[in-house]
Amino acid sequence: MGGYVLYGGRGCGSAAVEAALELAHAPYEYVNASPFGDAAAKARLAAVNPALQVPALMLPGGAVMTESVAILLHVAETFPHARLAPRTGSPDRPVFLRWLIFLAANVYSTYAISDRPGRFLTDETAHEALKDGANERRKHLWSLMEAQIKPAPFLAGAEMTLLDVYAAMMSRWSPGRDWFEGECPKLLSAVQRAEKHPKIAAIWKRNFD
Repeated sequence: MGGYVLYGGRGCGSAAVEAALELAHAPYEYVNASPFGDAAAKARLAAVNPALQVPALMLPGGAVMTESVAILLHVAETFPHARLAPRTGSPDRPVFLRWLIFLAANVYSTYAISDRPGRFLTDETAHEALKDGANERRKHLWSLMEAQIKPAPFLAGAEMTLLDVYAAMMSRWSPGRDWFEGECPKLLSAVQRAEKHPKIAAIWKRNFD
């Protein structure tokens, strides 16, 4: 199997895909293509994803995948030996899928608003209110997850999965890690366990320090 090409940006959603590829021992090349970077970085990204969103992953055959959760599931399925997701039929599988999609569809989607409010409202005087509203919505969503999930000790059971990695990545974004640590102790316990993994710790250092 040939290598992958990951298009990403520092501190962006590509961090979770970096972690997945590293944990799977998958060969890959990283291309700096931050949507918040310079013109050259944006041009590199536009060539593979005209939506100008990362992550984008070029597969060994040349096809391109976008959407973070789709990529994570693809990596987990392609490298089952890495045990990045509960196996089909496991009682942990529904928990894994539920909360992974919850984070993508609900929490992750709010960053499309706060990162570029001009895409939703042209009136710049309303942008701060829009960003504040998105941040409050994120707090509510994290609190819903905190109230319902039962780490054992990871978010989907006894073993670390990409759900823990995904949650750990987003815990670094607004409303901020200080808020997360104060308001989501159950989630925090699983996230911190995942972040102790040497490969994840190294990727987080590159992306968030």
